[in-house]
Amino acid sequence: MALPPLFDPIVNAPKWQKMVLGLMGVVALVVAAYFFLISPIEVQISALTAEHESLQRELVESRRIVADLARFRREIAELEKHIEVIKEKLPSEKEMPTLYRTLSDAAYQAGLGVALFQPREPKVTDYFNEIPITLNAEGGYHQLGDFYERVAAFPRVVNVVDWRLTGLGKGRATVKADLTLATYVYRPVGSPPAPKPPAPGAQPAPARQ
Repeated sequence: MALPPLFDPIVNAPKWQKMVLGLMGVVALVVAAYFFLISPIEVQISALTAEHESLQRELVESRRIVADLARFRREIAELEKHIEVIKEKLPSEKEMPTLYRTLSDAAYQAGLGVALFQPREPKVTDYFNEIPITLNAEGGYHQLGDFYERVAAFPRVVNVVDWRLTGLGKGRATVKADLTLATYVYRPVGSPPAPKPPAPGAQPAPARQ
């Protein structure tokens, strides 16, 4: 089959020109194949590589979070155990009247003359209420030391947070003790305020022996 006259210059061209034209045709095919076939594939490969790297980073971060979460859970469990131990040493609100009577009894049993025993307004914090107790008493140093020992032996936490001792005359071993005691009631976050203490001047009745 004869080629159209349009291709006569190519058919009749010298051999080296035909080789050049053939080479140019091959280059054109390679360029067209790159732009229409290979280039889109490379773009997809780049996108998939970037996505893979992103997923790898997310996987590493997720594993770190899981490890931290396990550690946080262990720490929370330890804190909960610690809180339970503390709660066992803190009086509950229902135990407060009994604790007041026990404190007052301890002062009388130590031989102190109690002039004032007055719980004050609680200091509210996130986890517990600190209840200050004013105690004014008179007695000897040994009696005061006996009272401290009795308070230290309580199963519930009661601290002496402030004190002032005043001697009552020369040659007398009696002192006036102005003490501030404090006990603590566990208070879960969001719980209502603690009940108000007894009216000023009120003293708990001594427990029966």
